[in-house]
Amino acid sequence: MKKWLIPLLLVFTLGACGNDEEAIVEETKRALPDAVMEVYADYQAALESGDAEALAAIDYAGRLTDIPATGAVTRQLAPGDIYESWVNEDEDVAFLVHEMVDQDGNPLPNRLSKVAVKDDGEWSLVITPTALPEDVIAEVGELLIGVQANEYGVNAEANARLAEVPEDEAGPIYDRVNAQTDYTALEADNNVFLLMAETLTVEENQAIMADYFKAYEKWYTDNEATLREAAATEDPIEYIETLDPLKTKLEEAIDGFDEQLVDPSFG
Repeated sequence: MKKWLIPLLLVFTLGACGNDEEAIVEETKRALPDAVMEVYADYQAALESGDAEALAAIDYAGRLTDIPATGAVTRQLAPGDIYESWVNEDEDVAFLVHEMVDQDGNPLPNRLSKVAVKDDGEWSLVITPTALPEDVIAEVGELLIGVQANEYGVNAEANARLAEVPEDEAGPIYDRVNAQTDYTALEADNNVFLLMAETLTVEENQAIMADYFKAYEKWYTDNEATLREAAATEDPIEYIETLDPLKTKLEEAIDGFDEQLVDPSFG
């Protein structure tokens, strides 16, 4: 099953960065604030109905939400249940991993993630790519110390269900699911936080990643016309083909950031 976890180059390098030994963290589990649950429910409803205006009202950046709104309706998917979540002690930054489900309510193989930020008393979700402050990046890194990405980013049961599809039926089903998986291109792929985890606790890395998110945001805004075209493309194969040149541009936009990162063991 093809995946597009952003950033394409960065995450593979970081998969081995600082993860030789899993950090042990003893911390009382904090429940998500009710306000975050409410914002997530609004996200579910807005994406399921393709309501770009409602999505913009809860998006951290608050713009270009017609791209994910259109794409979710075209790809016939919606956000499912929250799988796991973390919230900081001050309860102003949270991170949650959630399912994506198809038109029949079946979870898809790849889970998505959301950063939730409380600003001026209001919570928002990072839905479209945007520049993030270094302190928010640091807080998420602290939350995810010891977290292993492979435990959260993939729904193993959904993968197993697809593996059982008869070979003579698999082609169009896999095309559809691959396109649904590549819906990720239309949102901010926050799974990078899962893959980096404690790497983000290093001060130098927070500054590097702040620049990375600026580059990611610029790629998104510079290519909004093509992203809109892709979002409205119904044929799954044509959708993936439309994304291919965008993936190349993203690789170019983020090239070099991974080489600047400091291993947390030496940070």
